[in-house]
Amino acid sequence: MKILRIPPFLDFIYPGFQNVINRTLLTLGYNPVIKHQKVLVKHVKKQVCKRLQEKERYGDSWKRPTDFLQDLMEEESFDPDNINYEEIADKIGLFIFASVHTTAHSCTNVFMDLASRPQYMQELYEEQLEVHKEADQNGMLPFEALNNMKKLDSFIRESLRLSDHIATLPHVALKDYTFSNGLQVPKDHSVNLYVDDVYRDESLQGPNPKSFEPFRHVDTNASATKIGKSFVIFGGGKHA
Repeated sequence: MKILRIPPFLDFIYPGFQNVINRTLLTLGYNPVIKHQKVLVKHVKKQVCKRLQEKERYGDSWKRPTDFLQDLMEEESFDPDNINYEEIADKIGLFIFASVHTTAHSCTNVFMDLASRPQYMQELYEEQLEVHKEADQNGMLPFEALNNMKKLDSFIRESLRLSDHIATLPHVALKDYTFSNGLQVPKDHSVNLYVDDVYRDESLQGPNPKSFEPFRHVDTNASATKIGKSFVIFGGGKHA
């Protein structure tokens, strides 16, 4: 699990002093993330025990939960007689960190794209004013109103399209695989997708695929959360 660092409030003494303190504390055995790990272990242990008991009790009629915890419980290394709850908690914690990081990263890119293109702010603002008319007497918008923010949605999708990494979505080969051109990927090797071939392809994105066109997707029925062959930022499969 990623170590949580103490905020660098001691750097005012001299630059890098906080890093010295962090390394010293970790060397002495102080790990500020342990208390969070213990909370996660508590809940993981309860859920794992519950699932094992229910699976044994109901047999073939047991309904398998579709989530990451169940995937971990079905790995070859999982031993129901010797469960490493700390390891499971660490894997879940890693995914929690990744989800927060990617969301923050994407939002930051959207804000930067908007800040660097102030000519579109008024048009987006006017759309918000129009959609806000659907709010109730308490100023609350129904969830369905989000579907009417088509220009904002298009702007976000365009930002995601052009600010993503060039190579992403790593996959591990479960067995030796040979492509039609003879290229081979050995078992257990990781392969990344070269997404520029998707995001900068005119046949998939339309005219001028390398340029930022904020309203490119308004009339395409393609939202910022809808995956497809032309938009693979969230991967694929049933969870994307």
